[in-house]
Amino acid sequence: MTFQSYILQAHLEAEWKGENVRGRILPILVFVVSSLFLVHPTVSETNPYIANMLSGISESEIYASVYHLQNFTTRVYGTVGNLDAGTYLYNKFDDIPGLEAEFQSSYRNVIATLDGIDPTSNATYIVGAHYDSSSSDPNNAPGATDNGGGVAIVLELARIMSRYQFRHTLKFACWNYEEAGLLGSKDYAQYALTSGLNVSLYSNYDSSCYDPDNRFVLDIVYNSQSSWVKDVMTECNTLYGIGFSLAYNIHTACSSDHVSFWNKGHTVVMTHEETHGPAHSQEDTIDKVSTLYAKRNGQLGMSVLAELAEVESLMGDINADGVVDAQDLLLLHEAFGATSGSANWNAAADLTNDGIISLPDLKMLAKNYG
Repeated sequence: MTFQSYILQAHLEAEWKGENVRGRILPILVFVVSSLFLVHPTVSETNPYIANMLSGISESEIYASVYHLQNFTTRVYGTVGNLDAGTYLYNKFDDIPGLEAEFQSSYRNVIATLDGIDPTSNATYIVGAHYDSSSSDPNNAPGATDNGGGVAIVLELARIMSRYQFRHTLKFACWNYEEAGLLGSKDYAQYALTSGLNVSLYSNYDSSCYDPDNRFVLDIVYNSQSSWVKDVMTECNTLYGIGFSLAYNIHTACSSDHVSFWNKGHTVVMTHEETHGPAHSQEDTIDKVSTLYAKRNGQLGMSVLAELAEVESLMGDINADGVVDAQDLLLLHEAFGATSGSANWNAAADLTNDGIISLPDLKMLAKNYG
């Protein structure tokens, strides 16, 4: 969003609500001017935790997720298939230890939260994809590439990143009703604005797995506010050997859920495949999906999110030696039953951050053991 767009939007919203125009615009002026002097992060060396994360993304998991989503036959908003798909996604998130899953709004957006461990941070990083589908026949809209693959990537990021601890909060989102006006993500973006949620970055996956000629060309869609994120993505693509040939802003006309966040002034990027392929048709089936392309797309997004959300440790790595093993289990056992402030309290063993070292912490350690 341009400087002029910020001012115009603030002016119109203030007049519509009967607010003092100057009082509404001044904070935005301060934000825009101060943002000119921000020093944005760069990536100059690999992080072993992130490298380990990237190796965990599974093509078979991506395939399985797309297969399940396709087999609802249709995920057009308002159909039984759409309702069932939302429930399926909720259960997938809910089954991942450490995540808090919820349905958000009447549109049944599905969102899972991984809380950051820094109590002084209010930064939230969101990655999302829409799960509804579209075709000329609303009863037959498999939506494998648009957007089963994008949802599968978000599920993989949630599955793997939940094994780690980050300074800042991460949210994994599956939006509904994208195909008929971005309504699910618009609702959430408005909620984020009115509730004061500090969305430090929204990253969008849409049409994220179609590459019939194995060209591995990926377009990064960004604006002036998020150009620095594009630079971080470019650095990560090289440092972690992800292997994309990157393009920039080829698909700026693409209307997807990233627009909902752009229009509220958030920092946003989206990745998009080279062509739209079989999207919005009855032929958008799993045989059109490149799981390797989707894997690399997920790796790129994961590396950036992990850098910016500041990965701190592998969940359960209590002694911070890079592995979860018998030594970590021993340390947790020694502190078992302790509460915050007690004599044998070991804060690193409180994996659930609830002030007591108990069975849920042991379960979370077991997830990464060995």
